Amino acid sequence: MNIREIEYITIPVSNLEVSLRFYHEVFDLQIVDLPNGDKGADMHKMFLDFHEEDKVDTPISFGLIAKDKMADIKAHLINYFVDIVNEPTEKTEVRRNVNSITILDPDKNRIEVNEFR
Repeated sequence: MNIREIEYITIPVSNLEVSLRFYHEVFDLQIVDLPNGDKGADMHKMFLDFHEEDKVDTPISFGLIAKDKMADIKAHLINYFVDIVNEPTEKTEVRRNVNSITILDPDKNRIEVNEFR
């Protein structure tokens, strides 16, 4: 088997409209209807699948890659009043230098936004 990409990630959300607004406004993602009936965000090669639940008991964690500089990313997040969990940190991941900031979405799903150098 030769797996090379992720098709989708399912994100549990308690308020679909709040989450759709968050992912559209903060990350500038296009919201689409998915074949399974859920709403999703189109990320060109994959989708974020927003699955509405009464209560999000088990938030998930995932990482995103941004093409912006970290100073601009942080300023953008502050402008949108996004909860920043970890301030920008430089590290090496799988032979690449990365600058990461960790945030929470409205359901406390943990998102690491990465600027690769």
